[in-house]
Amino acid sequence: MMYARKSARGFTLIEMIIVIVITGIIGSMTATMLFQGSDIFVSETDRQGFVSESRSAFWRLMRETQGQASPSNFSSSDQSRIYLTNAKNEQKDFQTGTEGYLNLRLGNGSYNPLSNSLSYSMSTGFVFYDDNFSLITPITGGLSNEQSANVRLSKLELTFVKDDDTLSLSSFVYPHNFRFGKKMSYHN
Repeated sequence: MMYARKSARGFTLIEMIIVIVITGIIGSMTATMLFQGSDIFVSETDRQGFVSESRSAFWRLMRETQGQASPSNFSSSDQSRIYLTNAKNEQKDFQTGTEGYLNLRLGNGSYNPLSNSLSYSMSTGFVFYDDNFSLITPITGGLSNEQSANVRLSKLELTFVKDDDTLSLSSFVYPHNFRFGKKMSYHN
């Protein structure tokens, strides 16, 4: 009698090792791609947050400067500080500093940060011009009452820096309330 031997068909040890190695290589490549993708996502999200914060702070400063009620309210303003009073007689003070901040103070309250990414050394800050578009240079301690009464145009020029990103924003601001000229004595 002859017995038929059934040969066992399966994987050899070498075939199993090759499959394990290939699976490891594919898994390693997948993990690397996922890590790079998540790193790119995080850095782009940080970049978008930086741009959004910088633009929002600058827009707020520009909007408040447009609402300046009278040129004389620029008194004591200089390159790093701008004092504003709107038509509702609300006082606002924007301040930049060498530590990289742009702060806002409402009335006599405390300063609130608008941005911590300001590059003080790369920013011109706040500049003021008269009717002839001549630069008004503040004396020590800011614009005098006489200088501030002659302000007709402001220039805001700020540069924000975070990591390798730099965002420079600049705008000339002609306050809405300056369109009709100086207030006459009978308007008081």
